[in-house]
Amino acid sequence: MSTASDVAEEVAAPTPLRRRGAALEDAIRAAAFAELTEVGYGAFSVESVAARARTGKASIYRRWPTKQELVLDAIEYGFPTAEQCGLVIDVDHATSTADALREVARAIARVMQSPVGAAMRAVKMEAFSDPDMARLVDERFQEPRREALLGLLRRGVERGEVRPEACTRLVADVLPAMIAHRVLMMREPLKAHHLEAIMDEVMIPLVQAH
Repeated sequence: MSTASDVAEEVAAPTPLRRRGAALEDAIRAAAFAELTEVGYGAFSVESVAARARTGKASIYRRWPTKQELVLDAIEYGFPTAEQCGLVIDVDHATSTADALREVARAIARVMQSPVGAAMRAVKMEAFSDPDMARLVDERFQEPRREALLGLLRRGVERGEVRPEACTRLVADVLPAMIAHRVLMMREPLKAHHLEAIMDEVMIPLVQAH
């Protein structure tokens, strides 16, 4: 039930728009995602999200009781799916596993160097000190992409291009982790020759059948 303070917050919101249901929720998610990419997790505030979405804080808290829940939902809203990241691809039979992995690496790099990457960096930094956040990040974002890469490695095993021992969750984490480390943690640009080095010096030797 709304309190007097809730009502006051709604009235004080900057020029509220008469949106309801899914339209309002999407506007809040979009505003939260924009806020996260610009200021990071530490400076992220529900007040600023409410201003961006042109609604009141009470409208947000009724749907997302905590800042953490709002941030994760905003990331899920703004983060590309595994398909959009290029991790789930309709690989032509003529395409080798090595070439398919190179395309995946380019797709991951594009995403990580976009505004989405800034949002993910903010959340991953918070996850270092928040076990619940770390678990949710893995469940919502990393696990689907891990499974997609495992599918590509399994295809490689069937084609005789990937050694069976390399078809593991740990190996599937290597490529995204190396790209994320350079872009999100070290904040260094990732050029084409960097990707080629990752593939030729690490990823391909790690998985290829002998």
